Amino acid sequence: MNNTTEECMSPSYAMRHVFHIEDLTEHLSIRLLFILCYILLFVVGLIGNGGVIWTVAQNKRLQSARNVFLLNLIFTDLVLVFTAIPITPIYALSKTWIFGELICHLLPLPNSCSVFVTSWSLAAIALDKFMHIIDPTKSPVSIRQALAITTFIWSASTFINLPLVFSYNHVSGEFYRNHTGNNIPFCGYFCDETNWNSIYSRRAYGTSVMILQFVIPMIVITYCYFKILQKVSKDMIIQNAQFCQSLTQKQRSDATTRKKKVNYILIAMVVTFIGCWFPLTLVNLLKDFDISFDFIAQQPFFSSLIAHIIAMSIVVWNPILFFWLTRKQKRSGLSKILNSTEIVASFANRLSNSVRRSTLRRHERKIDRARRKQVVLDSEGSSYTTCSRPLLIRQDLQQTLSNGSSCTTDML
Repeated sequence: MNNTTEECMSPSYAMRHVFHIEDLTEHLSIRLLFILCYILLFVVGLIGNGGVIWTVAQNKRLQSARNVFLLNLIFTDLVLVFTAIPITPIYALSKTWIFGELICHLLPLPNSCSVFVTSWSLAAIALDKFMHIIDPTKSPVSIRQALAITTFIWSASTFINLPLVFSYNHVSGEFYRNHTGNNIPFCGYFCDETNWNSIYSRRAYGTSVMILQFVIPMIVITYCYFKILQKVSKDMIIQNAQFCQSLTQKQRSDATTRKKKVNYILIAMVVTFIGCWFPLTLVNLLKDFDISFDFIAQQPFFSSLIAHIIAMSIVVWNPILFFWLTRKQKRSGLSKILNSTEIVASFANRLSNSVRRSTLRRHERKIDRARRKQVVLDSEGSSYTTCSRPLLIRQDLQQTLSNGSSCTTDML
């Protein structure tokens, strides 16, 4: 509603005529662009993350402890797909809450927990790899232990986010009567943080969330991957001279590439997480401390939706990185022959053996024919001597050849 009545005023009308703000989200083209972006995020996020879960369920090779943590990321993405992605743009574009009081109280919990669970799941992956590389003899984390850690992460995240859940309240436009400038309430209902005891408690909580959500996990992750990459660059399996001689150049290259690939993709997940969630977290933190730049102050809905879309793009990047991490490297048949010295050597060895066997079989056939011919000649009383036949080097004919060394003939 863009008009005002004696009873209430629409937020859109108040922004334009009371606060003198030209809200970009009121333009049809901008609204359609936002709607298209959120539809794409919903469809791609649902198919991508659902595809990851289906793939892991069908492939036992992927059912590992580390993938339990990665699937935790995928599950949080699906939570966002079904909650934040469809509800947030509707609320921001319509500027009124139409989902009722229950959803108003429940929605902040899964949305906020998703950030905590993602950051600490990435930290758990980094710690698991760090401990395994530092002490390879130590048993890796089992699937049962990974599930227990995941349960703890969700429980701790839920507890930390309870103050935020209790701060939200379903209020009518009457609550904002004093904010309209002419003592007229807003039309409709809203879901807002209205239950903080003071602005200072909200700021303290916002700062604590920032530290627990980003600072501590990123310190842990940065330290672990720094040590991991340092260890991989000095890997004894690759650098050990004695063992290195037993590997071909391609095998050494493949071993190094596999190690770097896994670490780089996991680091890419961390960088993606920071890049996606940091803008929205920063916008919320600025609101807590009443710090506002001109553009954010002039376009509160537009800037928030832009930051929210960037955050929700995590539901697209995580499945892509997961498939990239778990896919097998495939090459064409021609590439395998041209690039594999082992296959070339094996082919040459087989060819040489085949040639030797063929030559031996030809010699054996010649010897057999010579034997049969000698038998026939002896039976017919032939005048030919044994020394007149070609010299055959078969061991069992040496006696025959030696007997014919005098080259005497038998006369009829």
